[in-house]
Amino acid sequence: MNPRKLLPTVLVALSALMLLVGSMAAVTVAAPLYTITVTYDSAKGSVTLDPYKPDGYAKNNIVKVTATPYTGYTFQKWGGALSGTQNPATLRVAGNATITATFVDSSSGGGTSRPALPTSKMIVGYFAQWAIYQRGYLVKNVDTSGAAAAMNVMNYAFAAPDANLRCASLDTFADYGKAFSASESVDGIADTSSQPLKGNFNQILKLKAKHPQLRVLLSLGGWSQSYRFSTVARSENRANFVKSCIDTFMRGNVAGVFDGFDIDWEYPGSCGLTCDWSQDDWGNFPALLQEFRVQLDAFAKESPATATTHYLVTVAAPAGAAKYNAMNLAAMHVPLDWINVMAYDFHGSWEPNGPTNHAAALHKSSCESVDGDWGDKAIQAYIDAGVPPGKLLLGVPFYGHGWRGVAAVNDGLCQPAAGLARGVYERGTNDFKVLDGQKGTEYSDSLTATHWSFNGSEFWSFDDTDTMQRKADYVNNPTRPLRGMMFWELSGDTVGDTNGGRLVKAMRSSLGEPPVVP
Repeated sequence: MNPRKLLPTVLVALSALMLLVGSMAAVTVAAPLYTITVTYDSAKGSVTLDPYKPDGYAKNNIVKVTATPYTGYTFQKWGGALSGTQNPATLRVAGNATITATFVDSSSGGGTSRPALPTSKMIVGYFAQWAIYQRGYLVKNVDTSGAAAAMNVMNYAFAAPDANLRCASLDTFADYGKAFSASESVDGIADTSSQPLKGNFNQILKLKAKHPQLRVLLSLGGWSQSYRFSTVARSENRANFVKSCIDTFMRGNVAGVFDGFDIDWEYPGSCGLTCDWSQDDWGNFPALLQEFRVQLDAFAKESPATATTHYLVTVAAPAGAAKYNAMNLAAMHVPLDWINVMAYDFHGSWEPNGPTNHAAALHKSSCESVDGDWGDKAIQAYIDAGVPPGKLLLGVPFYGHGWRGVAAVNDGLCQPAAGLARGVYERGTNDFKVLDGQKGTEYSDSLTATHWSFNGSEFWSFDDTDTMQRKADYVNNPTRPLRGMMFWELSGDTVGDTNGGRLVKAMRSSLGEPPVVP
């Protein structure tokens, strides 16, 4: 076969192939475009998108969304693909999106009425960030158990100073990354992958919408994350640290989640889990709290919508004399809205051989030394230092401490032990929901406002519903009423739609309903 005779044919074929390839290269498939649907009451305000693209937006387009209220109305919050109160807000397009803007009558003070916080009979409870994992306690449970209706304030624990001395999340997935299903969500609506705020923070926004009386504070520090406070409280560091807390947790997509900060420094001027403290803590801690007060007041004035908002600054403070005597209580309380006195953990798992004693006695027990600690002693010390009683909350535990190998003498109280009792999550400690109804004889002492169970060898000290009544009576003492009660923490209480929240409900019933503040 002569290859030259094939050449024209080959050239023709190659030409045809080139034409085909060229034709294929000229055909382009347009990237999908997505729509942004905005819903709002057009009689109360308007919403603009910048840039505005009526034909649709490409994936990852950045769109500035601005809500403009008309005279007599204010912008309250975003819903749908946006959340929080930041205005203008920014949306990164990830798919078709629906945004809801809520405008409210200016005279309502921000829409759904938020009652002023009570000056007495107030309840503050902590929500542990990590409770959503092994314990399976969700923000939704705060609602379904009845706890949200009983409380006035929820403290979300914890964030903390990072290595750069900035405010940082300790678990970004739990805080704002986890997508909750419809069955896990406060409002029964599942999170979507494209929404800018998920996790516990978004659930908190939903909880606050459902319970407008509830304030939520971000608690900083805690037992294991207080070791950098002595450094951030120094004069050269504290302003930047406080600014980072506000920038990170009160602006942008998280705006509206928190109503202030609760500082849980364990402990200024003395050792906690570590001994990273300084003699300068005496003056630096009050100065750090004052910095929070000043910057939060300035933050409120940035927007007309929040100009009259009072953001809260509180602390969790020790009830052990060795700790509070190392603190400048007289100066510390001045910038604070209130002080949560942690009147518990007087005895527990750090004393494996006992003697068995009350974990949260309000008054001195029969086997407590005069140098020991109890709730009333701590409260009186704060008052003697100049703290107004109306700034003090008595803290109670929603858990108990236990010992094993205890002699059947004196109902198990004040006896040596062979070791710690077994707990569900850690040795020597159990939640109230575990201890409630367990085998053993129940005992109580009205003089110390304590409760314990003993089965002949195992002793558990924990607060129950009767203890709540005795401690509430102490708080409501008409000669010097305290602000209210605080507890650690919500997942320790009973759960369920019918029997949930037994302790917090007992606390509310015992304290009584708070007076309405005009």
